[in-house]
Amino acid sequence: MVIVLGAVVGTACALAVSKQQDERFEATGRVFLGASQALPGSDHLDAARIVQTQAQLAGSTVALDLVSRQLGLSREEVAERLTVTASDQGDFFTITGRDGTEQRAVGLVQAVEAAYQQLLTQQQAAGGGTARSLTELRDEITQGLRRLTALPRTADSETLAAQVGTLNAQLAELNRQIPQAQAAGAPAAVTLAEPARSLGQVTPKLARNALVGALAGLLLTAAGLCGAYLRRPTALDAGDAADVLGTPLIADISGGRGSAPPADRLVAAMASVLAPTGKVIALTPAGRGDLAPDLVTAVAASWSDDQGIVLVLDASPEPDVRGALERLPPAVSSELPRWAHEPTCMARSSGAGSGHVLYNRVAQARAARPGGLAPILADRAPVVDLVIVLTPALVDLPMTAASAMQADVVIVVATGRTRIRELARVLRDWPALAERMVGVVHDGRFGTRRSADRGFGVSRVAASATAVPRATVPSGLSREDAAFGPADSAASRGGAPAGTASPAAAAGSAGRPLADTARRAVVDAEVTDRYARPSGKQG
Repeated sequence: MVIVLGAVVGTACALAVSKQQDERFEATGRVFLGASQALPGSDHLDAARIVQTQAQLAGSTVALDLVSRQLGLSREEVAERLTVTASDQGDFFTITGRDGTEQRAVGLVQAVEAAYQQLLTQQQAAGGGTARSLTELRDEITQGLRRLTALPRTADSETLAAQVGTLNAQLAELNRQIPQAQAAGAPAAVTLAEPARSLGQVTPKLARNALVGALAGLLLTAAGLCGAYLRRPTALDAGDAADVLGTPLIADISGGRGSAPPADRLVAAMASVLAPTGKVIALTPAGRGDLAPDLVTAVAASWSDDQGIVLVLDASPEPDVRGALERLPPAVSSELPRWAHEPTCMARSSGAGSGHVLYNRVAQARAARPGGLAPILADRAPVVDLVIVLTPALVDLPMTAASAMQADVVIVVATGRTRIRELARVLRDWPALAERMVGVVHDGRFGTRRSADRGFGVSRVAASATAVPRATVPSGLSREDAAFGPADSAASRGGAPAGTASPAAAAGSAGRPLADTARRAVVDAEVTDRYARPSGKQG
């Protein structure tokens, strides 16, 4: 599409430039010379030189002055519009004239032919007179030589011999000069001037210029695209991003704009790389905008149909997933955790089964700190079946590393426009993050990449105060109890009874602080806001 657009732009530019050019018409006329017949004893070189000489005569300044006086133009204007070319294939030369109209172009050629005829007549007269004078002189010397030869030999024979030798030398010189003088005037007798004829308009040629402009636009656009690709190559193949990151390709989504992702296949692929005790999956886009909201919605809804409750913690810089989840039916179950009914948490039904999807917006400042998600995960992971953490893109390291490394596994989502060179530094600079990456999902649907490439943006839904209100602390409870619930009532949060180790607690013992440790810490203002404060806002 871009190449076609470049060809169209090139054609338009060529037509615009052509419209700015003045119209030029061209006319030609040929002048034939009988140089070979005029010089029977001459060779081809002499005839070619005669044609060249006559062509130079037709374009000489004397001829230009005659034409300029006849047409009322300056000598420079006549010279600019006139071309005289001697032919190497015959005894003729061609006169070419160009002007703004067809009639003036023909008139220019006719004026040059007339000026040449006038100069040629003068040349003939001068050349013929010289030849006659030389011939008469030769005849006189011949007669004198005959008289000297007829004289009787006397004692003064040496003087007579000297006179005879002098006359013979003069006679030989005259015999050499007479043919040259005859050759100078010979072509005038055999000249044939072809009538001037018009060749039509020669500039501008719209069809030719449009074709050249289209080809130039096509080639320049193709060269620009090749240069851009060589400068910032993208994952044109599904396995490119996986090969660069050193992780397997677990799913390849294909289709057109608006086609739904295969949710069941995605869930099966994600479950295959998640450990049995794992609960937290980080969905990390390779580039800004690579993670489509409908993909997150499809995975969360399909997983909740199979497992029960899925919590989506959105720490991405483009909170567009909330708008996609809002299209799911509202949740009606009363068995959800207590915090699921708070204004800062959006609860939705999966739509096809009895599962539920819970959504919380997490401040980027908290998610970007090492261990910043630990209190949230310790509070809410035990009562849900899966936690999906939406992180910033890999190109936004180190912000991505802090939030993604708090998950059990990291799944990278790439598209056909993911920049390979920006992914190559992940293995080099962040080996700990690379160890958490267990798979790559290639979203090859056309048109799924959003406009986030232009920079970070916050949607109007997430930035709205009514969409994400601040939670109020109920009377009689401290801010810590409002955040985590009473310390002695784990069942009130839907968690496991005391003494029973949940899978999330077992996984958290490897790197995440426990809930008791989080309670003993100073409660951050962002935690008491139920992790729903939009990025960029301050308390």
